[in-house]
Amino acid sequence: MQRIAFIGAGGITFAHKKAFLQHPSQLSVAGIADPNLDAATKLAAELGTGIPVFADHKEMLASIKDRMDGVVITTPHFLHLPMASDVLNSGLPALVEKPVCCNTEELRLLHSLEKPGAFVQAGQMQRFGREENWIKDWLGSDKFGDPLLFNLDIYQNIEGDTGGREGFWILDKRRAGGGIVISVAIHILDLLRYWLDDDFVEVYAWGRLDPPFTHGDESTVAATLTTRRGVMGTLNCSYTTKRCPYSQRTMLFGTHGTLYQHMDQPVAAVQACGTHGTAITWWGKIDGHWQPPVASVTIRQQHGFDWFVLKEPFPYLSAGPSNRKHLDVVREELFEEIYQIEIQDPA
Repeated sequence: MQRIAFIGAGGITFAHKKAFLQHPSQLSVAGIADPNLDAATKLAAELGTGIPVFADHKEMLASIKDRMDGVVITTPHFLHLPMASDVLNSGLPALVEKPVCCNTEELRLLHSLEKPGAFVQAGQMQRFGREENWIKDWLGSDKFGDPLLFNLDIYQNIEGDTGGREGFWILDKRRAGGGIVISVAIHILDLLRYWLDDDFVEVYAWGRLDPPFTHGDESTVAATLTTRRGVMGTLNCSYTTKRCPYSQRTMLFGTHGTLYQHMDQPVAAVQACGTHGTAITWWGKIDGHWQPPVASVTIRQQHGFDWFVLKEPFPYLSAGPSNRKHLDVVREELFEEIYQIEIQDPA
């Protein structure tokens, strides 16, 4: 049984706790650290009995490190570097919610602290979906052929998430590291890299800096990208789409076929077309945020982290070198470039 501690008891932690609730024989919670002790205590009660809680993650590491096999970090972005550094310096591995860091300088510093047994896994949960791994296999088949062109669209209504509150940390680039790209489009960009075993080498981006975002936090971005293999495409993403639910869509065109993945909640669908343009496989409704009810992406991600701790293979390939040591978006140079090129202030 793997003994995993949490640093952070709010926000996205609700998704991670499902793995522990559904697999109590494989996973146990060693401890929970959060400055909000009420939130930590509530989470501990939901996850078991006798789970120690701490107001300071350093205190937790000092007190129960020998009873921990790894740590899941689910705090705001600007806290990832100091907290993950403390975990690595304690000799433990960390599963860090995306983005791992706010900029490439922080990432290089964190990477320098990695050593055998003490590594960082990026929280790119979508790589673990059954659907996403079916797609990866299909894209590698003759039915799809060589990739040529992609269209990526991803949207989220930030005011719906924040409840209209001002001063929320994710609205401030100094604390979030960026806006729609680093927080949301990161998912769809990483999936494309994973599916094609490719990476981006050129990007041109235009953006808007609309309220409620501050200090250069981009609200909307339109970009063209090219990969190492010469695949070309577009990215359109926005945090300020009024009255719009979370929406994520991918179209990918190959020499022999076309892929269309539609993740708009509450219905998700995948359509793959062969040479004659007929839908040849898998088109349907997937329950529970586009994932089959048997296991969510966060549950599969947790298992991937646990198996990597044990140095055993995991079939969904997100734990390990394929998805560490980068900011989960594009190569390091391009991450900063996408925020610098033609970011337009509407004022």
